[in-house]
Amino acid sequence: MIGIGARANHPVDEASVPPQDMDEKLFRWSGTGPIGNFQRGIIRAPDINAARQKIETQGVDIAAISQEQQKKGLQRLRISERALPTKISVFGHKVNPRSSALFTRQLATLIEAGIPILQSLEVLAEDSTSDQKVMAKIAKNLGEKILAGNTLAEAASNFPLVFESLTQQLIKAGEATATLDATLHNIANHQERTLELKAKIKKALVHPIAVLTIAAVVTALMLTKVVPQFEQMFRSQGKTLPAMTTFVIELSTYMQNYWPHALATACAITIVFKIIYRRQPAFTLFIHRLLLNLPLCGKVITANCVARFSRTLATTYSAGIPIADALTFAGPVTGNLVYQHATQQIQHSVAHGESLHAAIAQVGCFPTLIIKMIAIGEQAGVLDTMLEKSAVHYEREVANTIEKLLPLLEPAMMALLGLILGGLITAMYLPVFQMGSVLGG
Repeated sequence: MIGIGARANHPVDEASVPPQDMDEKLFRWSGTGPIGNFQRGIIRAPDINAARQKIETQGVDIAAISQEQQKKGLQRLRISERALPTKISVFGHKVNPRSSALFTRQLATLIEAGIPILQSLEVLAEDSTSDQKVMAKIAKNLGEKILAGNTLAEAASNFPLVFESLTQQLIKAGEATATLDATLHNIANHQERTLELKAKIKKALVHPIAVLTIAAVVTALMLTKVVPQFEQMFRSQGKTLPAMTTFVIELSTYMQNYWPHALATACAITIVFKIIYRRQPAFTLFIHRLLLNLPLCGKVITANCVARFSRTLATTYSAGIPIADALTFAGPVTGNLVYQHATQQIQHSVAHGESLHAAIAQVGCFPTLIIKMIAIGEQAGVLDTMLEKSAVHYEREVANTIEKLLPLLEPAMMALLGLILGGLITAMYLPVFQMGSVLGG
Protein backbone atom coordinates (compact mmCIF):
# COMPACT_ATOMS: atom_id res chain seq x y z
CA MET A 1 0.00 0.00 0.00
CA ILE A 2 1.15 3.50 -0.77
CA GLY A 3 0.85 6.52 1.48
CA ILE A 4 -0.26 5.08 4.87
CA GLY A 5 1.25 7.18 7.60
CA ALA A 6 2.07 10.10 5.30
CA ARG A 7 2.05 13.44 7.13
CA ALA A 8 -0.54 16.03 6.15
CA ASN A 9 2.10 18.49 4.98
CA HIS A 10 4.15 15.92 3.17
CA PRO A 11 1.82 13.66 1.17
CA VAL A 12 3.17 10.91 -1.02
CA ASP A 13 3.95 11.93 -4.59
CA GLU A 14 2.59 9.89 -7.50
CA ALA A 15 6.09 9.73 -8.95
CA SER A 16 7.13 7.49 -6.04
CA VAL A 17 4.42 4.89 -6.66
CA PRO A 18 5.94 1.69 -8.08
CA PRO A 19 4.66 0.21 -11.35
CA GLN A 20 1.28 -1.42 -11.00
CA ASP A 21 -0.14 -4.71 -12.22
CA MET A 22 -2.51 -4.61 -15.16
CA ASP A 23 -5.46 -5.59 -12.91
CA GLU A 24 -4.75 -3.01 -10.22
CA LYS A 25 -5.98 0.57 -10.13
CA LEU A 26 -4.80 3.74 -8.42
CA PHE A 27 -6.89 5.18 -5.58
CA ARG A 28 -6.23 8.50 -3.87
CA TRP A 29 -7.43 8.67 -0.28
CA SER A 30 -7.49 10.96 2.75
CA GLY A 31 -8.57 10.43 6.33
CA THR A 32 -7.73 10.52 10.02
CA GLY A 33 -4.97 8.34 11.49
CA PRO A 34 -5.02 6.33 14.73
CA ILE A 35 -3.80 9.33 16.77
CA GLY A 36 -6.16 11.82 15.11
CA ASN A 37 -3.66 13.25 12.60
CA PHE A 38 -4.71 13.98 9.04
CA GLN A 39 -3.23 11.59 6.46
CA ARG A 40 -3.45 11.12 2.74
CA GLY A 41 -1.85 8.91 0.12
CA ILE A 42 -2.17 6.70 -2.94
CA ILE A 43 -2.91 2.98 -2.92
CA ARG A 44 -3.08 0.30 -5.60
CA ALA A 45 -5.87 -2.28 -5.42
CA PRO A 46 -8.14 -4.28 -7.75
CA ASP A 47 -11.19 -2.22 -6.71
CA ILE A 48 -12.29 0.50 -4.32
CA ASN A 49 -13.55 -1.98 -1.68
CA ALA A 50 -10.19 -3.72 -1.55
CA ALA A 51 -8.45 -0.35 -1.32
CA ARG A 52 -10.74 0.75 1.50
CA GLN A 53 -10.11 -2.51 3.39
CA LYS A 54 -6.33 -2.17 3.11
CA ILE A 55 -6.42 1.39 4.44
CA GLU A 56 -8.78 0.64 7.30
CA THR A 57 -6.60 -2.24 8.50
CA GLN A 58 -3.98 0.40 9.34
CA GLY A 59 -6.40 2.15 11.73
CA VAL A 60 -7.27 4.98 9.35
CA ASP A 61 -10.75 6.50 9.36
CA ILE A 62 -11.30 7.26 5.66
CA ALA A 63 -12.79 10.66 4.83
CA ALA A 64 -12.54 10.43 1.04
CA ILE A 65 -11.35 7.91 -1.51
CA SER A 66 -11.53 8.10 -5.28
CA GLN A 67 -10.04 6.33 -8.25
CA GLU A 68 -7.38 8.11 -10.26
CA GLN A 69 -8.19 7.99 -13.97
CA GLN A 70 -5.70 6.36 -16.29
CA LYS A 71 -3.52 8.68 -18.35
CA LYS A 72 -4.55 11.56 -16.15
CA GLY A 73 -2.68 13.27 -13.37
CA LEU A 74 -1.18 16.53 -12.41
CA GLN A 75 1.90 15.94 -14.54
CA ARG A 76 -0.26 16.08 -17.67
CA LEU A 77 -2.14 19.21 -16.71
CA ARG A 78 -1.12 22.43 -18.41
CA ILE A 79 -2.34 25.93 -17.77
CA SER A 80 -1.92 29.22 -19.61
CA GLU A 81 1.25 31.30 -19.21
CA ARG A 82 -0.86 34.08 -17.80
CA ALA A 83 -2.35 33.41 -14.40
CA LEU A 84 -5.55 35.24 -15.30
CA PRO A 85 -6.70 36.00 -18.85
CA THR A 86 -7.63 39.57 -19.68
CA LYS A 87 -11.11 38.48 -20.78
CA ILE A 88 -12.92 35.17 -20.54
CA SER A 89 -15.74 34.21 -22.90
CA VAL A 90 -18.54 32.13 -21.36
CA PHE A 91 -22.11 31.78 -22.64
CA GLY A 92 -21.18 34.20 -25.41
CA HIS A 93 -20.36 36.95 -22.88
CA LYS A 94 -17.15 38.38 -21.48
CA VAL A 95 -16.18 37.75 -17.88
CA ASN A 96 -13.72 40.03 -16.16
CA PRO A 97 -11.23 38.11 -13.99
CA ARG A 98 -12.16 40.38 -11.10
CA SER A 99 -15.71 39.01 -11.33
CA SER A 100 -14.33 35.49 -11.09
CA ALA A 101 -12.25 36.43 -8.03
CA LEU A 102 -15.28 38.11 -6.42
CA PHE A 103 -17.41 35.02 -7.09
CA THR A 104 -14.82 32.80 -5.39
CA ARG A 105 -14.60 35.13 -2.41
CA GLN A 106 -18.40 35.27 -2.02
CA LEU A 107 -18.72 31.49 -2.27
CA ALA A 108 -16.00 31.02 0.35
CA THR A 109 -17.72 33.47 2.70
CA LEU A 110 -21.11 31.76 2.36
CA ILE A 111 -19.66 28.29 2.99
CA GLU A 112 -17.64 29.63 5.92
CA ALA A 113 -20.90 30.97 7.41
CA GLY A 114 -22.25 27.40 7.45
CA ILE A 115 -24.50 27.64 4.40
CA PRO A 116 -24.50 24.38 2.37
CA ILE A 117 -22.80 24.48 -1.01
CA LEU A 118 -26.03 24.16 -3.00
CA GLN A 119 -27.75 26.97 -1.13
CA SER A 120 -24.63 29.11 -1.48
CA LEU A 121 -24.66 28.62 -5.24
CA GLU A 122 -28.38 29.42 -5.32
CA VAL A 123 -27.69 32.73 -3.58
CA LEU A 124 -24.94 33.59 -6.06
CA ALA A 125 -27.15 32.51 -8.98
CA GLU A 126 -29.64 35.21 -8.00
CA ASP A 127 -27.05 37.98 -8.44
CA SER A 128 -28.37 40.17 -11.25
CA THR A 129 -25.77 42.93 -11.23
CA SER A 130 -24.42 43.70 -14.71
CA ASP A 131 -20.85 42.57 -14.02
CA GLN A 132 -21.90 39.32 -12.32
CA LYS A 133 -24.65 38.06 -14.64
CA VAL A 134 -22.41 35.51 -16.34
CA MET A 135 -21.02 34.30 -13.01
CA ALA A 136 -24.64 33.93 -11.81
CA LYS A 137 -25.32 31.64 -14.77
CA ILE A 138 -22.18 29.67 -13.95
CA ALA A 139 -23.32 29.36 -10.32
CA LYS A 140 -26.66 27.98 -11.48
CA ASN A 141 -24.91 25.47 -13.76
CA LEU A 142 -22.55 24.42 -10.96
CA GLY A 143 -25.55 23.79 -8.69
CA GLU A 144 -27.21 21.63 -11.34
CA LYS A 145 -24.02 19.58 -11.79
CA ILE A 146 -23.69 19.03 -8.04
CA LEU A 147 -27.34 17.94 -7.81
CA ALA A 148 -26.52 15.39 -10.53
CA GLY A 149 -23.89 13.86 -8.25
CA ASN A 150 -20.72 15.75 -9.21
CA THR A 151 -18.32 17.33 -6.77
CA LEU A 152 -17.67 21.07 -6.99
CA ALA A 153 -14.28 20.40 -8.59
CA GLU A 154 -15.87 18.16 -11.22
CA ALA A 155 -18.59 20.75 -11.88
CA ALA A 156 -15.98 23.53 -12.17
CA SER A 157 -14.09 21.50 -14.80
CA ASN A 158 -16.92 22.34 -17.22
CA PHE A 159 -15.67 25.94 -17.22
CA PRO A 160 -11.90 25.60 -17.71
CA LEU A 161 -11.50 29.22 -18.82
CA VAL A 162 -13.01 30.48 -15.57
CA PHE A 163 -11.76 27.74 -13.22
CA GLU A 164 -8.28 26.84 -14.38
CA SER A 165 -6.60 23.50 -13.75
CA LEU A 166 -4.91 25.02 -10.72
CA THR A 167 -8.25 26.18 -9.28
CA GLN A 168 -9.88 22.81 -9.98
CA GLN A 169 -7.13 20.93 -8.17
CA LEU A 170 -7.24 23.30 -5.21
CA ILE A 171 -11.01 22.86 -4.92
CA LYS A 172 -10.57 19.10 -5.16
CA ALA A 173 -8.01 19.19 -2.35
CA GLY A 174 -10.28 21.42 -0.25
CA GLU A 175 -13.20 19.03 -0.67
CA ALA A 176 -11.06 16.02 0.24
CA THR A 177 -9.76 17.69 3.42
CA ALA A 178 -13.07 19.34 4.43
CA THR A 179 -11.45 22.78 4.20
CA LEU A 180 -13.31 24.06 1.15
CA ASP A 181 -14.04 27.50 2.64
CA ALA A 182 -10.40 28.14 3.53
CA THR A 183 -9.28 26.81 0.16
CA LEU A 184 -11.67 29.11 -1.71
CA HIS A 185 -10.41 32.06 0.34
CA ASN A 186 -6.85 31.12 -0.66
CA ILE A 187 -7.87 30.89 -4.31
CA ALA A 188 -9.51 34.33 -4.11
CA ASN A 189 -6.39 35.76 -2.42
CA HIS A 190 -4.25 34.27 -5.16
CA GLN A 191 -6.45 35.74 -7.91
CA GLU A 192 -6.73 39.17 -6.31
CA ARG A 193 -3.02 39.53 -5.67
CA THR A 194 -2.19 38.37 -9.19
CA LEU A 195 -4.58 40.96 -10.61
CA GLU A 196 -3.17 43.64 -8.32
CA LEU A 197 0.37 42.88 -9.45
CA LYS A 198 -0.66 43.00 -13.11
CA ALA A 199 -2.45 46.30 -12.56
CA LYS A 200 0.69 47.87 -11.11
CA ILE A 201 2.80 46.72 -14.04
CA LYS A 202 0.24 47.99 -16.56
CA LYS A 203 0.10 51.33 -14.75
CA ALA A 204 3.86 51.66 -15.10
CA LEU A 205 3.66 51.00 -18.85
CA VAL A 206 0.81 53.41 -19.62
CA HIS A 207 2.84 56.63 -19.56
CA PRO A 208 5.81 55.45 -21.68
CA ILE A 209 3.49 53.92 -24.27
CA ALA A 210 1.37 57.09 -24.40
CA VAL A 211 4.44 59.30 -24.87
CA LEU A 212 5.88 57.04 -27.57
CA THR A 213 2.53 56.97 -29.37
CA ILE A 214 2.30 60.77 -29.30
CA ALA A 215 5.88 61.05 -30.52
CA ALA A 216 5.17 58.70 -33.42
CA VAL A 217 1.98 60.57 -34.45
CA VAL A 218 3.58 64.03 -34.22
CA THR A 219 6.67 62.85 -36.12
CA ALA A 220 4.51 61.37 -38.89
CA LEU A 221 2.50 64.62 -39.18
CA MET A 222 5.62 66.75 -39.36
CA LEU A 223 7.23 64.54 -41.98
CA THR A 224 4.12 64.44 -44.19
CA LYS A 225 2.69 67.97 -43.64
CA VAL A 226 5.33 70.39 -42.35
CA VAL A 227 8.58 69.25 -43.95
CA PRO A 228 7.18 69.36 -47.54
CA GLN A 229 6.47 73.10 -47.07
CA PHE A 230 10.08 73.76 -46.12
CA GLU A 231 11.28 71.53 -48.94
CA GLN A 232 9.53 73.68 -51.56
CA MET A 233 11.10 76.83 -50.11
CA PHE A 234 14.58 75.30 -50.04
CA ARG A 235 14.24 73.85 -53.52
CA SER A 236 13.39 77.27 -54.97
CA GLN A 237 16.74 78.61 -53.71
CA GLY A 238 18.73 75.92 -55.55
CA LYS A 239 21.45 75.80 -52.88
CA THR A 240 23.17 72.87 -51.18
CA LEU A 241 21.44 71.92 -47.94
CA PRO A 242 23.06 70.63 -44.74
CA ALA A 243 23.29 66.85 -44.44
CA MET A 244 20.81 66.78 -41.54
CA THR A 245 18.21 68.73 -43.51
CA THR A 246 18.75 66.57 -46.60
CA PHE A 247 18.22 63.41 -44.53
CA VAL A 248 14.95 64.70 -43.05
CA ILE A 249 13.67 65.78 -46.50
CA GLU A 250 14.50 62.38 -48.00
CA LEU A 251 12.78 60.68 -45.05
CA SER A 252 9.74 62.90 -45.60
CA THR A 253 9.69 62.05 -49.33
CA TYR A 254 9.87 58.35 -48.52
CA MET A 255 7.03 58.68 -46.00
CA GLN A 256 4.83 60.46 -48.52
CA ASN A 257 5.48 58.05 -51.39
CA TYR A 258 5.87 54.74 -49.62
CA TRP A 259 3.95 55.03 -46.33
CA PRO A 260 1.52 52.23 -47.35
CA HIS A 261 4.52 49.98 -48.03
CA ALA A 262 6.16 51.01 -44.77
CA LEU A 263 2.96 50.34 -42.82
CA ALA A 264 2.49 46.98 -44.53
CA THR A 265 6.12 46.07 -43.81
CA ALA A 266 5.76 47.02 -40.14
CA CYS A 267 2.56 44.96 -39.83
CA ALA A 268 4.18 42.00 -41.60
CA ILE A 269 7.22 42.14 -39.32
CA THR A 270 4.93 42.27 -36.26
CA ILE A 271 2.85 39.31 -37.44
CA VAL A 272 5.92 37.23 -38.35
CA PHE A 273 7.48 38.06 -34.99
CA LYS A 274 4.34 36.93 -33.12
CA ILE A 275 4.12 33.69 -35.14
CA ILE A 276 7.76 32.84 -34.52
CA TYR A 277 7.44 33.88 -30.87
CA ARG A 278 4.47 31.57 -30.31
CA ARG A 279 5.62 28.59 -32.38
CA GLN A 280 9.40 28.53 -31.88
CA PRO A 281 10.28 27.79 -28.24
CA ALA A 282 13.97 28.51 -28.86
CA PHE A 283 13.16 32.03 -30.08
CA THR A 284 10.71 32.58 -27.21
CA LEU A 285 13.36 31.45 -24.73
CA PHE A 286 15.86 33.87 -26.31
CA ILE A 287 13.43 36.80 -25.97
CA HIS A 288 12.51 35.92 -22.39
CA ARG A 289 16.18 35.59 -21.42
CA LEU A 290 16.89 38.93 -23.11
CA LEU A 291 14.09 40.61 -21.14
CA LEU A 292 15.50 39.28 -17.87
CA ASN A 293 18.88 40.86 -18.67
CA LEU A 294 17.51 44.32 -19.48
CA PRO A 295 18.64 47.05 -17.08
CA LEU A 296 15.96 48.11 -14.57
CA CYS A 297 13.13 46.28 -16.39
CA GLY A 298 14.89 42.95 -15.95
CA LYS A 299 14.80 43.39 -12.17
CA VAL A 300 11.05 43.99 -12.24
CA ILE A 301 10.43 40.96 -14.49
CA THR A 302 12.56 38.72 -12.28
CA ALA A 303 10.80 39.84 -9.10
CA ASN A 304 7.42 39.37 -10.79
CA CYS A 305 8.29 35.82 -11.88
CA VAL A 306 9.58 34.88 -8.42
CA ALA A 307 6.50 36.43 -6.78
CA ARG A 308 4.12 34.44 -9.00
CA PHE A 309 6.16 31.27 -8.44
CA SER A 310 6.11 31.70 -4.65
CA ARG A 311 2.45 32.70 -4.49
CA THR A 312 1.27 29.72 -6.56
CA LEU A 313 3.48 27.25 -4.71
CA ALA A 314 2.32 28.60 -1.34
CA THR A 315 -1.35 28.36 -2.33
CA THR A 316 -1.14 24.84 -3.75
CA TYR A 317 1.11 23.42 -1.04
CA SER A 318 -0.99 24.86 1.79
CA ALA A 319 -4.03 23.20 0.18
CA GLY A 320 -2.35 19.80 0.63
CA ILE A 321 -1.18 19.23 -2.96
CA PRO A 322 2.20 17.41 -3.01
CA ILE A 323 5.13 19.73 -3.66
CA ALA A 324 6.13 17.95 -6.89
CA ASP A 325 2.59 18.35 -8.23
CA ALA A 326 2.39 21.95 -7.00
CA LEU A 327 5.48 22.74 -9.07
CA THR A 328 3.51 21.70 -12.17
CA PHE A 329 1.38 24.83 -11.69
CA ALA A 330 4.09 27.16 -10.38
CA GLY A 331 6.10 27.09 -13.62
CA PRO A 332 3.59 28.27 -16.23
CA VAL A 333 2.16 31.10 -14.11
CA THR A 334 5.56 32.85 -14.07
CA GLY A 335 4.92 33.84 -17.68
CA ASN A 336 8.61 33.41 -18.53
CA LEU A 337 10.03 30.41 -20.35
CA VAL A 338 13.33 30.63 -18.48
CA TYR A 339 11.53 30.09 -15.18
CA GLN A 340 9.23 27.46 -16.69
CA HIS A 341 12.23 25.37 -17.76
CA ALA A 342 13.87 25.98 -14.39
CA THR A 343 10.71 24.82 -12.59
CA GLN A 344 10.66 21.62 -14.66
CA GLN A 345 14.23 20.92 -13.53
CA ILE A 346 13.28 21.66 -9.93
CA GLN A 347 10.29 19.32 -10.20
CA HIS A 348 12.49 16.53 -11.57
CA SER A 349 15.02 16.97 -8.75
CA VAL A 350 12.33 17.05 -6.04
CA ALA A 351 10.69 13.92 -7.46
CA HIS A 352 14.05 12.17 -7.09
CA GLY A 353 14.44 13.06 -3.43
CA GLU A 354 16.18 16.46 -3.59
CA SER A 355 15.07 19.11 -1.11
CA LEU A 356 13.19 22.03 -2.62
CA HIS A 357 15.72 24.71 -1.67
CA ALA A 358 18.64 22.64 -3.01
CA ALA A 359 16.79 22.00 -6.28
CA ILE A 360 16.04 25.72 -6.67
CA ALA A 361 19.66 26.65 -5.94
CA GLN A 362 20.85 24.32 -8.71
CA VAL A 363 18.93 26.06 -11.52
CA GLY A 364 20.68 29.37 -10.83
CA CYS A 365 17.96 31.86 -11.78
CA PHE A 366 16.30 32.39 -8.40
CA PRO A 367 17.50 35.04 -5.90
CA THR A 368 19.44 33.88 -2.87
CA LEU A 369 16.82 35.26 -0.48
CA ILE A 370 14.02 32.93 -1.59
CA ILE A 371 16.38 29.93 -1.44
CA LYS A 372 17.27 30.77 2.16
CA MET A 373 13.64 31.34 3.16
CA ILE A 374 12.57 28.02 1.62
CA ALA A 375 15.45 26.25 3.37
CA ILE A 376 14.31 27.66 6.71
CA GLY A 377 10.72 26.68 5.91
CA GLU A 378 11.70 23.09 5.13
CA GLN A 379 13.82 22.76 8.26
CA ALA A 380 11.16 24.26 10.55
CA GLY A 381 8.20 22.52 8.87
CA VAL A 382 6.58 25.83 7.86
CA LEU A 383 7.28 25.77 4.14
CA ASP A 384 3.89 27.20 3.15
CA THR A 385 4.37 30.14 5.53
CA MET A 386 7.82 30.95 4.19
CA LEU A 387 6.60 30.69 0.61
CA GLU A 388 3.80 33.12 1.46
CA LYS A 389 6.29 35.54 2.99
CA SER A 390 8.52 35.21 -0.07
CA ALA A 391 5.59 36.03 -2.33
CA VAL A 392 4.70 39.11 -0.26
CA HIS A 393 8.33 40.27 -0.29
CA TYR A 394 8.76 40.03 -4.05
CA GLU A 395 5.33 41.50 -4.76
CA ARG A 396 6.36 44.46 -2.61
CA GLU A 397 9.68 44.62 -4.45
CA VAL A 398 7.86 44.84 -7.79
CA ALA A 399 5.66 47.65 -6.47
CA ASN A 400 8.61 49.55 -4.95
CA THR A 401 10.71 49.22 -8.09
CA ILE A 402 7.85 50.48 -10.24
CA GLU A 403 7.33 53.44 -7.89
CA LYS A 404 11.03 54.28 -8.22
CA LEU A 405 11.02 53.91 -12.01
CA LEU A 406 7.94 56.05 -12.67
CA PRO A 407 9.59 59.36 -11.61
CA LEU A 408 12.55 58.48 -13.84
CA LEU A 409 10.48 57.42 -16.85
CA GLU A 410 8.57 60.69 -17.12
CA PRO A 411 11.59 62.98 -17.72
CA ALA A 412 13.21 60.29 -19.88
CA MET A 413 10.15 60.06 -22.13
CA MET A 414 9.85 63.86 -22.32
CA ALA A 415 13.53 64.07 -23.21
CA LEU A 416 13.01 61.49 -25.96
CA LEU A 417 10.01 63.39 -27.30
CA GLY A 418 11.97 66.65 -27.21
CA LEU A 419 14.93 65.03 -28.94
CA ILE A 420 12.79 63.75 -31.82
CA LEU A 421 10.77 66.90 -32.34
CA GLY A 422 13.74 69.16 -31.62
CA GLY A 423 15.82 67.28 -34.17
CA LEU A 424 13.17 67.74 -36.86
CA ILE A 425 12.73 71.45 -36.12
CA THR A 426 16.50 72.00 -36.04
CA ALA A 427 16.91 70.22 -39.36
CA MET A 428 14.30 72.49 -40.95
CA TYR A 429 15.63 75.76 -39.54
CA LEU A 430 19.32 74.95 -39.94
CA PRO A 431 19.38 76.33 -43.52
CA VAL A 432 17.80 79.54 -42.23
CA PHE A 433 20.50 79.87 -39.59
CA GLN A 434 23.07 79.34 -42.33
CA MET A 435 21.40 81.92 -44.52
CA GLY A 436 24.63 83.34 -45.77
CA SER A 437 25.91 80.06 -47.26
CA VAL A 438 22.64 78.31 -48.13
CA LEU A 439 20.43 81.16 -49.41
CA GLY A 440 23.25 83.17 -50.92
CA GLY A 441 22.94 86.04 -48.47
